[in-house]
Amino acid sequence: MSEKIEITIVMDDEKLNKGKQSEQSNSIKLTQESSMTVMSVLRERKLLSGSFCGGRGDCGRCLVQFLAGAPLPTGIERSCLEPEELRQGFRLACVTRPKTDCVIRIPEQDVQEIPIVTELNPVSQNIDLNGQQNKLSENQISFAMKISESTAEAARNLNKNVSVISRRKAGVMIAVDLGTTTIAMQLRDMASGEVIDTYCELNPQRPYGADVLSRIQASCDGHREVLRRLVCETLMRGLRQFAVSPVCMCIAGNTTMEHLLLGYDVSTLGRSPFTPVEIGLQEMMTSRLFTKSEGVAEEADEASLPAGWDFPVYIAPGISAFVGGDIVAGLYTLQMLPGIFAPCQRDVKAEAGKQESVTLLIDLGTNGEIAITDGKRMLVTATAAGPAFEGGRNSALIGTDRIALTADLLRQGKMDETGFLAEANNRNEHYLNQKDIRDLQMAKAAIRAGVEILWEKMGCPEIGMVYLAGGFGYHLDVEAALVIGLLPERLRGRIQSVGNTALEGAYRLGRDLTAGDLMKSRLEEALAVTESGSLHAVNLAKQEGFERLYIQYMNLERN
Repeated sequence: MSEKIEITIVMDDEKLNKGKQSEQSNSIKLTQESSMTVMSVLRERKLLSGSFCGGRGDCGRCLVQFLAGAPLPTGIERSCLEPEELRQGFRLACVTRPKTDCVIRIPEQDVQEIPIVTELNPVSQNIDLNGQQNKLSENQISFAMKISESTAEAARNLNKNVSVISRRKAGVMIAVDLGTTTIAMQLRDMASGEVIDTYCELNPQRPYGADVLSRIQASCDGHREVLRRLVCETLMRGLRQFAVSPVCMCIAGNTTMEHLLLGYDVSTLGRSPFTPVEIGLQEMMTSRLFTKSEGVAEEADEASLPAGWDFPVYIAPGISAFVGGDIVAGLYTLQMLPGIFAPCQRDVKAEAGKQESVTLLIDLGTNGEIAITDGKRMLVTATAAGPAFEGGRNSALIGTDRIALTADLLRQGKMDETGFLAEANNRNEHYLNQKDIRDLQMAKAAIRAGVEILWEKMGCPEIGMVYLAGGFGYHLDVEAALVIGLLPERLRGRIQSVGNTALEGAYRLGRDLTAGDLMKSRLEEALAVTESGSLHAVNLAKQEGFERLYIQYMNLERN
């Protein structure tokens, strides 16, 4: 059994005066096993939100400074941190294990605001969205990570002005976009689609890792119930703000997020052949969704359902382990699902004797999902984008800013196509280091290779329209994406940001399933992946040309 050590945590930028320490000193004393990482005790006491890499040391965001008793740096820390930082006692909380009593300062970190997109942009006139683009509510806007108190109060007042009785008569439902990074909820009129109220926050599972693989590992390490409860508490906060029992709720998320919400074993999602526990449309009552697991402490009451509230919940179906309900909801919004919607007229007409043009959907994030269809046949895939679309350790840049800055550096000749910085870049709010650039190159190569693989497997047809879905696509500078080669030059003029199609799709799926306009059997038939069917899931790792294309697109250049 390991020894107990005492850790003194300093919560500000002032060095601890150990000789004159008083009760007023801004410090906390903790005790932990010497075999444990610093992250484990800090996260338990909620002194550090966590690492975005799930404890692998990849992201470098759990930086702490040892003022006394610094352990020798690990190999991971030597590769991530500068020599001067190591000499000053900086270490990564997720990998360092102090063996003696020590004093640790938690540096003040810049809070990076992550925009939470809830709106749906009007799309091509050839796609019928039932007139919803003309009915967007004033509430259907983008919410920043931290909504100001005045904005929150305004939302509550709006909610009070719509009486419960009138809502019950009109019929309202709740749509949920359960994202890996953010969670967005909307209270909507079922008939008109009008947004009555909106609730957004960052996904509280983020301290257990920024990507799905990190969350899978955290669940397998014994945090399954904690991860489930964290999201249930978020959903309950939204329900309490809306203050009305709706007709139904529909939740759309990727396969891992939906599994974690339902408390499923996700171990098979993290290893080949990546088999989900359940991927079809699921229906349940809220009393089941929010049921406490055995042994859960009373503090979990925050996720308890108010008395008398029990309504149906739909969990959007997925296609594979990495193409989940959020993508299906987006495809439903854009009427791209073969077997559900008839082929639409394309914006680019096929010439005589040539194959009809196709539509491409790209959802960019920590995991990039891609779908391509000609209205009769559809191919889908997913690829890991990694941390590039988050900010870097030494940067307040979000991924879209990083792409725009990289494009500028290329235009100015300060960076070559290999990603090498021709001259030192000053440390300021736009600081990029070589690791930031390499992360972007790897994400860009994975997405671009995935696009090219699907296009080739469809027979290299004309691409009539490219839809960029999700928050990242909403804020992406398309010209910058073309400059660095994230998107091919041949698609210029055919790329359109469509916003949060997952949230819109959750509304549409819930509305149509409740009204009987969409039968569960028809949806399941359309989403069945078979050799002879119209839908095929492509595993990029097994594609012969993927590695070649990945290496080819590591370069940052138009092509």
